[in-house]
Amino acid sequence: GVLMFFMSKTGTRGGKGSEGEKLMICGPERARRGAELKVMSSVETKNPGTFTRGVRDKESSERGFDTNRMLFKDDEMSYALGKQGSTRKKLETASGAILQYIGQVAFMAGTMKERRRCKEFVSWLLAQRRGSVTIASIAGRDDATEMHIPDN
Repeated sequence: GVLMFFMSKTGTRGGKGSEGEKLMICGPERARRGAELKVMSSVETKNPGTFTRGVRDKESSERGFDTNRMLFKDDEMSYALGKQGSTRKKLETASGAILQYIGQVAFMAGTMKERRRCKEFVSWLLAQRRGSVTIASIAGRDDATEMHIPDN
């Protein structure tokens, strides 16, 4: 979990015409980034473009904890979100990454392995809309189990 506090100088107030407020998020890095992305998503919903105007795809080369971005086209985001966010939550859990949708942008935070896996899963999900997706082999993967389904 995290703790969040609004920070403001004495005598300053938020409201219309103000430049906004600062929010301090305390806790472990991963939890802080998850909370930050959730707040960004809420703000973006109320004020579109606040965090996504001019944003492009980004794939970090950092092996440790970082954030990648993937822009959605047309109605891809609603498909990747699922009913009440259920698909997004499944993608997040299966990949081990933090996955948050901010406007039409997917933000994937985690280690390089988690971020790559998350992007791969989102790509497979979106490809599924155009037809069946076949994964040739899962050899070398530690995140999948192969199961034989007999013919009827």
